[in-house]
Amino acid sequence: MARSKKTSRARKVSKADGTAAGSAGATDVAGIVDKAHVLLAQSNFELAIKFLERALELEPTNLEARELAGVAELEGGDAERGRAHLLHLFPPHAAEAPTLPAPYLYLAQVAQDPQEALGYYSTATAMVENTLGGKGKSRAVADAAEVEELTRMAVTAIVAMVEIWMSDLCFEEAASANCDALIARALAIAPTDPEALMALASIRMSQSKFDEAKDVVMRVYAELEGRDPFDPLLPGLPVRLQFSRLLLEHNLQMEALDVLSTVREEDSLEVEGAYLEGWAWHLRAEALVADPTLLDKEKAERGPPAEGEDEDDDAPLSADECFSESLRCLLECAKLFGEQDYPDQGIGAHLQELLNGLQARGVQPAVAEEAAAGEGEDEDVEMA
Repeated sequence: MARSKKTSRARKVSKADGTAAGSAGATDVAGIVDKAHVLLAQSNFELAIKFLERALELEPTNLEARELAGVAELEGGDAERGRAHLLHLFPPHAAEAPTLPAPYLYLAQVAQDPQEALGYYSTATAMVENTLGGKGKSRAVADAAEVEELTRMAVTAIVAMVEIWMSDLCFEEAASANCDALIARALAIAPTDPEALMALASIRMSQSKFDEAKDVVMRVYAELEGRDPFDPLLPGLPVRLQFSRLLLEHNLQMEALDVLSTVREEDSLEVEGAYLEGWAWHLRAEALVADPTLLDKEKAERGPPAEGEDEDDDAPLSADECFSESLRCLLECAKLFGEQDYPDQGIGAHLQELLNGLQARGVQPAVAEEAAAGEGEDEDVEMA
């Protein structure tokens, strides 16, 4: 499930550099908490936890220190300790329940059952909707950046609820209706949000409304098509990776490759990006083998080249060429998978299956453009 944003921004602190919570000034709880904010922003969860433990020793009822301790433990990988800290923000440990959404979002991620998670997500979403003015403004929204952050928080929480209804609670009678109601709320908040639209497409797929699902997918793609890597209007890498999978589900391999090209250029070490690129080329090759007239059909749809363009400038690859591109990407993915000790064994198993199949076909990997350019400059260069 998607993780919520940090509960607080790191505040400005003095440049005095303490190395442990027991150093000079350790009795200054506010200073310790400030230092913990900085450490959290640096993803130094282990040291942040040490500072926050000291703060809570000195002031066990400090809610800010307690919340940050919960966040630090969750981010550091100890869900049980993180949950315990966050539950201390609620009665009977505290006088009243938190009035900001972040603790609820974090607790939803470590909930002990789907209904508990839905409860936390629902409370957090209602708080954000109130702040945004959806159910009566409770306070003035400071600026456009805050509106954007709150909107993203609400959409992420709602999509998480949709995912629960589509997975853990998919056999419940009310699942389909609840998904429709939830996604309507998300789109009312952010009508063009890619994550919300992707969830809508998944809902329509689960309802066997395949044409509607494909229409939604193409709406998202129209917003991303032609954008250069690092374009600030592109959604984050995880969203693009998820969207690429959705495109492949709809047999839109070339569109998926277009989106994946931005992922691969922005992060060439992303294992899932390399895997999906190889898988997309593989599916494209299989589609060409299954329908030998596909290239002619696509050529007819594109129409004649524009004036001054060569017809062969952007000629689509043949099935054999697509298989070669697939092998190139998958070999790169296998190398990254091993180097990073990548944890997703599902990707690992499918990767090995694809490599075995391609090698059994006698496919040779395509040469990357950079390698080809290097060979042209230096005859001694060999492909690994």
